[in-house]
Amino acid sequence: MKIFIITLLLALLIEPCFAQSKGTLNTAPFQITLISPLGTNGTNSINTVNKVSVNILGGYHAGLEGAEFGGIANMNRDYMSGFQFAGISNYTGGTTKGAQFAGISNVNRGNVYAFQFAGVTNVNFGESSAFQFAGVTNVNMKGSQIFQGAGVLNYTMGVSNVIQAAGVANYAEELTGAQLGGVSNFALKNVQGAQIAGVINAGTSINGAQIAGVVNASKYVRGAQIAGVVNVAKNVDGMQIGVINIADTVRNGIPIGVLSLVRDGFHEFEIGFSEGLNTYASFKIGVNQFYNIFSIGTQFLNHNFRWGVGYGIGTHLANTESYKLNLEAISYQINEGTKWTNAYNGLQQIKLTYAGVINNHTDVFVGPTFNLMVSEHINSDGTIGSDFPPYQFVDHTNGNTNLKFWVGINAGLRIH
Repeated sequence: MKIFIITLLLALLIEPCFAQSKGTLNTAPFQITLISPLGTNGTNSINTVNKVSVNILGGYHAGLEGAEFGGIANMNRDYMSGFQFAGISNYTGGTTKGAQFAGISNVNRGNVYAFQFAGVTNVNFGESSAFQFAGVTNVNMKGSQIFQGAGVLNYTMGVSNVIQAAGVANYAEELTGAQLGGVSNFALKNVQGAQIAGVINAGTSINGAQIAGVVNASKYVRGAQIAGVVNVAKNVDGMQIGVINIADTVRNGIPIGVLSLVRDGFHEFEIGFSEGLNTYASFKIGVNQFYNIFSIGTQFLNHNFRWGVGYGIGTHLANTESYKLNLEAISYQINEGTKWTNAYNGLQQIKLTYAGVINNHTDVFVGPTFNLMVSEHINSDGTIGSDFPPYQFVDHTNGNTNLKFWVGINAGLRIH
């Protein structure tokens, strides 16, 4: 990066010294230069457009229409059309068309229509329609199109109609296309396409998809957010899939995860009674189509006290002003006595409930529950299985696991 900065500064400092042509531009079929003006074009190199140009160390010319080779640097004030090969750097002050190959950097102040290959960096101050490949970074100050590939960073101001692929990070002010980052992708404004990153994606407005190993963040999402850990958005019109989903509003879509926090979504507190968990309390959060359930309950009507904590998911099969129909699946760890039971002692429930609406905030419900107790608990007499089920239709032990199945009923009150 230091070499790139030095090269860029030299280019910007040298150019004003030759900013004005001293006459009509000449065309030379061939030129060779040690270092300008020590070459076949002499002091008139600033006014000469070359067909074939050889700069042993470095040369500064009016333009190129052909091929140019430089041991250190090739510099053209007005334009370049053709091919440039430099040991360190290529510089063009105007429009660039063709291909640039540099050991360190390619720097262009005008519009670029080219293939660019640099060991360290490609920098374009004008609009860029180019394939860019850099060992470290690609920088475009007025938008880019086609493709950017960098070992570390791609950076584009303005609109990027492009695929950005970087080992670490991609940044675009506005993107139509795709960002593929080993660590992170950032878009300041709109994204029409996809952001895919190993760690984090961030954008203001996404119309497409964000896929990240850890975090997705956006103000507006129309499409999908898929993250290994957390998705964050203000307004979602589509889907969120992650361990944790956070949104203000979800329209025409569903957040799917262990915990979905939707400010304008579905929130409900339930107190219920059943033959298994004689009393339980559940908190439900998410959206009507898909919500998370966190529950705790006790069994005190049996001869031994038991308690359990559970997690589940649910959906509204029907949601009208007068009634609601819910389908829920919940898994509890049942603890024998007051202490935590280390062995697996799981109660699996499928619940279908009908709720009558009392008012805007209160419902009463009732419905059947299908229960399966899967237990590896060893009782004091050496038998395997919990006595949590008050009765069972199926009682089967296979190895160290006991299965008991029964159908029950639950009823209660919901506040939302």
